[in-house]
Amino acid sequence: MKILSRDSMKEADRKTIEEFGMPGVVLMETAGMRISELVFNKMQKNAKVTVLAGQGNNGGDGLVAARLLSKAGYAVSLWCASKPDRYRAEAAVNANYLKKVNFPMQYISASEDLFHLKEDLKCTDLVIDALLGIGVDRDVTGFTAELIDNINRCSSPVLAVDIPSGINADTGAVMGCAVKADWTVTFAAPKLGLVLHPGAGLAGEIIIADINVPAALFEDEKVNLVTASLVREILPERPIDAHKGSVGSVLIVAGSPGMTGAAVMTAESALKGGAGLVYLAAPESICSALEAKMLEVIIVPLPEQSKGIISPEAVEVIIEKARQCDALAIGPGLDTGDVTSELLRKLVQLSPVPMVLDAGALAALGKKINMLRSARYLPVITPHPGEMACMTGVSAGQIQSSRLDVAIKNARLWECIIMLKGPNTVVAEPEGRVYFNPTGNQSLSTAGSGDLLTGLVTSFIAQGIPSDRAAAAAAFMHGLAGDLILPGRGHMARDVLANYKTAFCFIEQCEDHYEGNPYLKKVRPL
Repeated sequence: MKILSRDSMKEADRKTIEEFGMPGVVLMETAGMRISELVFNKMQKNAKVTVLAGQGNNGGDGLVAARLLSKAGYAVSLWCASKPDRYRAEAAVNANYLKKVNFPMQYISASEDLFHLKEDLKCTDLVIDALLGIGVDRDVTGFTAELIDNINRCSSPVLAVDIPSGINADTGAVMGCAVKADWTVTFAAPKLGLVLHPGAGLAGEIIIADINVPAALFEDEKVNLVTASLVREILPERPIDAHKGSVGSVLIVAGSPGMTGAAVMTAESALKGGAGLVYLAAPESICSALEAKMLEVIIVPLPEQSKGIISPEAVEVIIEKARQCDALAIGPGLDTGDVTSELLRKLVQLSPVPMVLDAGALAALGKKINMLRSARYLPVITPHPGEMACMTGVSAGQIQSSRLDVAIKNARLWECIIMLKGPNTVVAEPEGRVYFNPTGNQSLSTAGSGDLLTGLVTSFIAQGIPSDRAAAAAAFMHGLAGDLILPGRGHMARDVLANYKTAFCFIEQCEDHYEGNPYLKKVRPL
């Protein structure tokens, strides 16, 4: 599923109207129908619905919804945040129709008009935000900001039309102030501002509604939303005659004194992710501890420079073992000093299989990350914002405020696949293709969660999945396993790992449109 910028969506609308011959007023009517259908699904017929409509196309969608909901028996209160003569184009068509049929339209354009709206909001069951839409490109101030404040103060649920008013559709930034919605019904395709924070955190559940904008218009877009159907397509089938040697072998280089847990979590995740064989290469001095913790993983002792620090001479052992495997993960729990940096330089150049680098490997590389360009296969790196900040020399806050641009720019610069972890993990590859992951929640913000993701990505690559698609599928499955945990405190990363099997079952058995599945609670089609 494609994710669109503001300009891409406007261009798709234009082509739909001018080249495909679909009148704009029909698109607006269809949008209003989709809004109404969602209200039918969420609210009882005797509910009171308050619609706030701006003067643009977003407001026009709200006008249509108000008319349709009133016809369906809802008590509709329509507030137009515009003077009667300010509507244009398709919105004006609908405004003029409502006036001619004597539909009750209440106009508010100044602070002194707010008293009656405030009283109305006290007794409404649902607020429909159709004020601004995707066109916001400067801070919302004045009377419109007051309207948004009143919506947010209302205790009733809020349905936003296309995007919560005040959210920048390209960056997810709050433009001064923004509506906090319980649901957002967005048309044709998700917008970038719905998957980039803070906008993503204000959109609530996102419902994608088809309004007959042809999907062919989006085919060349490079930004994608990972969906259950895409993950089903990516994951290979397990043939009936599969055996441990035919479904992928993983080599993991990980661990140091006090950090054996990271190595264990990565290895167990790779196994639960479907790899048939997992080898864990670690400093010789910690191998007995690793063998005591794991039964199904094969331990490979590596020579040490000093206790717990792998010697650069171990390169030959690692490369020889890698030739027997399909993918190599390096980094979880690894020492981060200069010796490790020298080891990594050699492994990056010599690895005969695709690599995934995380944690200690990223810290050891630091600003020498450019050496990834010498790898035989596109490496996958899985930094969190702090690690990305160290590698780029900018602050974690700057990373978070421009996650998409940072991932795209550095994937191209370093010639690697970047999984920038965090809410709605971004996967970017050098040619500009990007995947946004919609699954996951606060349950993943615990020690060891990143190690699990590293193991899962490496497992998928070992099973023959191209590295960028493996990263996208792993982010989705890992997040889904987190979504299956009851919200709140009291869990660890191992609880996420325990849900991997259930997550795979969900993917195999369910459809994208099935509302009840927890992995679709954030993004689903209508």
